[in-house]
Amino acid sequence: MHERTMRAVARGLFVACCAGPTCVTMLIILVMWSPWYHRRCVLATEAALALQTGLDVRIGSLERVNPTTWQLGDVQLRDNETKQSIGRVRIVSWVREDNRTIVRLSQPEIRAEYLGDVWDLVHDRFLCRPEHTLNPIRLAADDLTIQSAHSQITIRDLDGTILPDEKQVTAMLSCMLAGERPDIEPMEIEITRRRDEGLPRTTVSLRTGELNAPLAWLAGYHTAFEKLGGDATFHGAAKLTQVPSRDRGGNAGLDWMLDLSSARIENIDLARMTEFLPHRLAGKASLQLNRCQIVPGGVVDVDGVIQVAGGWISASLLPRLAEDLGCELTATVPEDFQFDLIAIDFDLYDGKLAMEGLCNGQRGFEKMPPGTMLCAGGQPVVVTGPQQIAATQLMRLFAAPHSVSVPVSGQTLEMLWLLQPPRGPLTLNDSVGGIPSLPRFDEAGHPVNENPPRISGRISGFQSAPAPNGTPPQRAYW
Repeated sequence: MHERTMRAVARGLFVACCAGPTCVTMLIILVMWSPWYHRRCVLATEAALALQTGLDVRIGSLERVNPTTWQLGDVQLRDNETKQSIGRVRIVSWVREDNRTIVRLSQPEIRAEYLGDVWDLVHDRFLCRPEHTLNPIRLAADDLTIQSAHSQITIRDLDGTILPDEKQVTAMLSCMLAGERPDIEPMEIEITRRRDEGLPRTTVSLRTGELNAPLAWLAGYHTAFEKLGGDATFHGAAKLTQVPSRDRGGNAGLDWMLDLSSARIENIDLARMTEFLPHRLAGKASLQLNRCQIVPGGVVDVDGVIQVAGGWISASLLPRLAEDLGCELTATVPEDFQFDLIAIDFDLYDGKLAMEGLCNGQRGFEKMPPGTMLCAGGQPVVVTGPQQIAATQLMRLFAAPHSVSVPVSGQTLEMLWLLQPPRGPLTLNDSVGGIPSLPRFDEAGHPVNENPPRISGRISGFQSAPAPNGTPPQRAYW
């Protein structure tokens, strides 16, 4: 080959095999360093996360630290429809190595009113999808903050592990509350998703360890926690389990069963709880649940003890205790008064309520008569009766003056969404009957309808049909 030809071939090979690839590589590097390419990667990651989570995800920065590590900065989670903020994470580190995944969250924040959406994300879109839990996952978070309108809680040292199995997947979390001693037993949460039965089921268990978990931060999630007051705490164990059930059509399904056996709730603010009730109580109560299993619309089995050490009580509540709960009054008090102790052991099961006063079993009150549930000035005031009562009598105890008597049964419950009870007292124009116990007369002076229809004593004009066979129907009060 001629020398000139050899040089031309050498130049061509240099351009094709060295200079060309080098220029292409440099061009790719320049493109990958450009803001345009970075923005495209951020948008693609946001779209992928939104598809998996069902939320609107916004990412402030994205960096690939090494081939196995991604780092996301200023991650914001928003509702996909309303665009309301659900939470944010300052830094998310995602590491995949040796057939396992490690996720580290730095300073995550969650709004309490969207805890239901967070649960749907963890349970429905993650634990219930086997393709997302093929390999073990390690989760760690620093300074997790859950915020509500009036309070917040900070959780530190959150450490979790997700372990997949052939027939189930288990998530185990442990954490500490900010400000607690580091040497005490942490709080533990375990979520198990079983797939070895016809209907996959989930079990969630919580153990507070030595911690007294505050409940005020859950007020944004459900108003029931707000009524407990700002100082209420929970200690013990809680368990949620999906149990088989059948609807009215006979179709199989699952219901959640709540088990709070051996749990204790302290510092319940009775003034806050009875704020909008006709009879008021003031004081700090504690509730010890010896047995507590509740299935909404199904089984209710609760046994526990309520204690209130000192407070104030409305005098109007005393006659209601005697009339509605069958208690015995040992003294008549015309005005609101300060009491020394309330102690009640109660058992709620199968629609029946049994109560027993325990004041005589408390230190300093041993001389009280057996069954004393309320004492004041060193004297017994209310003593519980020996008989069981219908659980719905509690509704009568706290019913507003404008409440009405409603026959309740399995056949009538479905009508309450349409035939709603009044939200306020009726006026005279709303009455549709005469005053009970006063007969009406025609123009000739003869009585009309000597057996007038039964009318609720709580509101004039509300008529109820007589019970068959002389047996009064079960009633609820609103």
